[in-house]
Amino acid sequence: MAYKKILPLILFFVVILNLCVQAFGQAQKQENQDDETIKLSSTLVQIPVVVSDKGGRYITDLKAKDFHLYEDGVEQEIAFFGSLEQPFHVALLLDSSGSTAEQLELIKRAAEAFIDSLRPSDEVMVISFNESVQVHCEMTGNRDVLKRAVRAIRPGGFTQVYEAVYTAVWEKLNRLAGRKAVLLFSDGIDNASSEIEEEDTLDAVIESEDVIIYPIRYNTRADVERRVLAGSAYTEEQLRMKRQGLEQTYQQADQYLEKLADLSGGKLERADSLGDLTNAFSHIASELRQQYLLGYYPAELAESDNDRKIRFSVNRQGVRVRSRGALVVK
Repeated sequence: MAYKKILPLILFFVVILNLCVQAFGQAQKQENQDDETIKLSSTLVQIPVVVSDKGGRYITDLKAKDFHLYEDGVEQEIAFFGSLEQPFHVALLLDSSGSTAEQLELIKRAAEAFIDSLRPSDEVMVISFNESVQVHCEMTGNRDVLKRAVRAIRPGGFTQVYEAVYTAVWEKLNRLAGRKAVLLFSDGIDNASSEIEEEDTLDAVIESEDVIIYPIRYNTRADVERRVLAGSAYTEEQLRMKRQGLEQTYQQADQYLEKLADLSGGKLERADSLGDLTNAFSHIASELRQQYLLGYYPAELAESDNDRKIRFSVNRQGVRVRSRGALVVK
């Protein structure tokens, strides 16, 4: 009889105990989910950095402890440091539109020389663009494959600069880890992109904070003007207006290429002759071997990477630090 009286009480405590265990498990699960959310929200921000002395010679012996990184004036802990030995992923974008058709074979030779100048661990992809964007070769370190891809490029008519930049930065390089760069050979004039606009490419560069862009602006003005004005009986006023329109178009294109370089921390090279073109490829290949990649976890997520005001300093006097949108002299 005593057992029958105690049994309901035992069952009552068993039920209460189960409820407590379930509640604790749910609380623990929620806590784990919250921790996971916090971890997922802490996105590593990576910035390529080039350090040189005032004479332009690269400084290559710095360590993570030599850098100080500030966001909105507050120093951040450097969580990632990519040394000079880390391999590079390079997207080689070659303008094969009508404005470069006469020099395309020489352009290809300069591109092949650039491929030869990279280290064995570096990887390259080859993209050409005219009235469309063609990916001739995905990322690889095989130099023979890359050279065949360059030789396969054929000239076209119009130019999709914006489509090509967006493809390389956002669709190809953005998903890769490590040091990344785009070499863009073009006069910067877009007359064929239909789905991607200039602002789309600039936004892609801002959001892809670890992609650095080196535009090589080849001067096609004389060839284009000769073709535009040839074989037509224009009046003096018509000639003046057409030349004025070309001047404005080339100025806008030049400004666009400068924006790409500045936003990404790269450098605009001007190749007004084919000799300059070879030197430009050589300069960029050299700088790629001298870049550091620094990363940190911001305390708060910014709505856009453009909202972060980032600057660097280095524990060494008389050096220049070039990064995204800034040149800091110490």
